Order: sequence, then C-alpha cells, then structure tokens
Amino acid sequence: MDAFLESVHFRHACKLFDRDKKIPQEVLNAILEVGRLAPSSFGMEPTRMVVFQSEEAKESLQTLCWNQPQIATASAVVVYKVLCQDLNPPSAYLAKLASGKAPSKESLDGLFNVLKQHLKTRGYLENNIFQWGAMQAYIMATYMVAYASYLKIDTCYMEGFDKAGIESYLHLDATKEQVALVVCFGYRAKAQQERFRLGLDEIVEYK
Repeated sequence: MDAFLESVHFRHACKLFDRDKKIPQEVLNAILEVGRLAPSSFGMEPTRMVVFQSEEAKESLQTLCWNQPQIATASAVVVYKVLCQDLNPPSAYLAKLASGKAPSKESLDGLFNVLKQHLKTRGYLENNIFQWGAMQAYIMATYMVAYASYLKIDTCYMEGFDKAGIESYLHLDATKEQVALVVCFGYRAKAQQERFRLGLDEIVEYK
C-alpha cells in the first residue's frame, strides 16, 4: 500500500482528540497553505477560513456546535465561510480575480456571461449562490483533511452546528458571507474504531 492510500485508511471521523497534544504552528500553516492552493470552480476562490486555537475561543464555538467534545479537545478548529454577494457576476471581486484571464473589458464581459449562464443553468444565481460557494469550501477542506491524514493528524468534518449562531458570533453579514463547514484538526485520544464501507462493485459502474 502506498503512503497516500495508507493515509486514506488512517483518516476517520475523530470524535475525541488529545487535548494536551498540539499541532506545531508550522505544520498547521502548511495545512492551511494546502487549502489556499486547492482548486475552485472558475478559480474564483470564494472560501475564507477562521482558525480557532485558544481554549476560550474553542469553548465559545463548542456551545454553537451542539456541545460536541471534538471542538474543545481539538488542537485547531477551522470554520469555513464563503462569499455570497461577491460571487454574483458582475462584481468588483470577480473582476479583480479575473483580470489576469480577461484583461480587456470585452473578454471580462465574456467571462462574466459564461459564468452567469453556468450559475443560472445550475440554479445557483442570486439567493442560491451560497450553495455553489459551499461546494468550493468542501473542496478546500478535503484537500486539507487529506494532507493532514498524510501527516498522521486526525480530523473531523462537522455539519452539526448552529449556522446562524456562528455567523452572529463572527459578526458576519449573511448577505455577504455565510458559514459552510467546520473541521477539527488534532491527534486522536483513543484508538480508531473499525470502519465499514460499501465495496467498489456496489458504488462503481463502467460504461
């Protein structure tokens, strides 16, 4: 088994971390850098991260995450928030990001039209734009979780949280930014339980 596949088997939803074992800051920075370099649709980079490290901050967040123990015991907790208003073309944010790909006004207008048609076809324009942004956040988080697992750092994806409560805690304007996902990073406090998965023949078909 190669090292990456071994790390995939290592990963599990860690429900309790070793509170006393901390991820070195340079290692956490490397994990965050992997997130920064992760792909996003049209290269629009809509995801932002808020890293909770202090005990006080994690305890405050825990009350907004159904009081689940992994929040308080993790070495670091990353809240992924996504842009909303700025993702609807045209916007100054999109124009800034697209300037290298579409240097002229005509090419920028063309790119905006393609993006707008794409979002419209997928049903993501305007009020549903958060859903498109959230998918990009999951891509970023998955890259970070995969790299963390390769480093033998445990993780836990979390969707059990008070979305509006976290947004209020972070003083977010929900028309501009919304919380998509929470992921814990740290070191397991107990052995991994046996994990069950469907077989390849049950989830894969060839044409």
